[in-house]
Amino acid sequence: MSIKKLLLLLGLSMLFAGCSTGGDYSQITPTSKVDPAKAGMRYLLGRGVPQNNAKAFAYFSQAAAQDDAFAQNELGFMYAAGKGTKQDYTKALFWYQKAADHDLASAQYNLGWLYQRGLGTAPNKELAHKWFKRSADHGFEPAIKALNRA
Repeated sequence: MSIKKLLLLLGLSMLFAGCSTGGDYSQITPTSKVDPAKAGMRYLLGRGVPQNNAKAFAYFSQAAAQDDAFAQNELGFMYAAGKGTKQDYTKALFWYQKAADHDLASAQYNLGWLYQRGLGTAPNKELAHKWFKRSADHGFEPAIKALNRA
C-alpha cells in the first residue's frame, strides 16, 4: 500500500471517528464537560443517544449563548421548524442573523430564505438577495441556486 493511500485512510478514519458516537452521551447534563454544540447535534440526530429535540434545543441554546455560530444557526433552525420548542420565525430570524454575522454561509442562506418569504419579518427581496449573495460567495450551493432562480 502506498504512503498516499495510507495517509488517506488514516485521515478518513480520523474524520469518521470525529463523527462517531464515541463517548457515553446518555449521562450528560448541562453542567457536564462536553461541547454543548456537539451534544446538541447528537441529540438532534440521535447519534449515540436517543433522539431528543428538547435536549438538543437546550444544548444549542447553551452553545449559542456562548456565541457559537454553528449553534446559533441550529437554534434558528429549531425555532423555524418548531423542533424542541414552539415554532417562532421571529426568533429564528434573530438566531440566523447572529450566525450570519459570523459569516456562516448556511445561516446567510437561511436568513435570505426568511426574508424572501416574509417569515418573522416583512418580505424583503433586497435583503434576501443580499444574504443569498453573501452565502453564494462562499460557494454554498443552495444560495447559488436561489440566485439563479431570481
